[in-house]
Amino acid sequence: MRPLNLFTALIMIFLLNSCAPAEEMPLTEYPNSHLLIEADELFSKLQTENVFLIDAREETGDSLLPGAIHFAAIQELVDPDHPVENYLIGPDLFQEKMREIGLHNNHSVVIYDDGNNLAAARLFYALDYYGFQNASLLNGGLQAWINEGFPLSRERLFYIRGTFEVDEQEALMCDFDYIIEAANSPDKIIFDARSAEEYIGEEVRSERGGHIPNAVNIEWRKVLQEEGIPYFLPPEELRKLFAENGITPEKEIIPHCQSNVRGSHAYFTLRLMGYDSVRPYEGSWFEYGNRQDAVIQ
Repeated sequence: MRPLNLFTALIMIFLLNSCAPAEEMPLTEYPNSHLLIEADELFSKLQTENVFLIDAREETGDSLLPGAIHFAAIQELVDPDHPVENYLIGPDLFQEKMREIGLHNNHSVVIYDDGNNLAAARLFYALDYYGFQNASLLNGGLQAWINEGFPLSRERLFYIRGTFEVDEQEALMCDFDYIIEAANSPDKIIFDARSAEEYIGEEVRSERGGHIPNAVNIEWRKVLQEEGIPYFLPPEELRKLFAENGITPEKEIIPHCQSNVRGSHAYFTLRLMGYDSVRPYEGSWFEYGNRQDAVIQ
């Protein structure tokens, strides 16, 4: 056999390399980085731009960010008349509440809470669902703001009534019948954001414990740094976490928890990571775990 000449060897190396699978580049920025703002960036923005700043905590005490208006998101967004516990309020009431705090459709909104963004994400999801598309969250919330040494205010503000109008996005929510079909669909992933104990049925918060068939469990807090200020994990770590659990962008992702508060946090994280098809199950385990006709694993 004749030895390969240098030119032929180079051609073969080129062909072999061109056929090899391309390595995925590290993800250094969140695909939708505009949805998450850092404390120093917000501080600078407040000096030069009109920002509608919402404190979503249950109680604020005497420590608000300067210019913030208080809206206790988790409590205020509960429909007391809905048969499913802690279900999101309807469009008319949501519109009225947003007008009461002074919101207009053309506002640029930043939402924050104590730090883990659980309450802030609940309001973010409600705004998204009801058609408001210009909201972001403060990474690390109040903890991050204080850590940077930025000022706080004791002044509780009240704005002139707003003109916000609801534009309900029905594709951003699903019901019990939808979730039953999704459980057996290869194109859909049910994302259970509850704790592992709730998922396996060890901790029961409804009539029955367990999980929806084929649901993937990633506790909502696993997307946050474990120690110190609860910043969101870097984008590459989030991509790896989701990919390892089969939560990939080409599929429709259906987050939920017990009452879709933690599910809303998962919703925000998926949106931050560029997932285009995310449809939370608002009834969550409060509905599913209390239905005798629901199949449970």
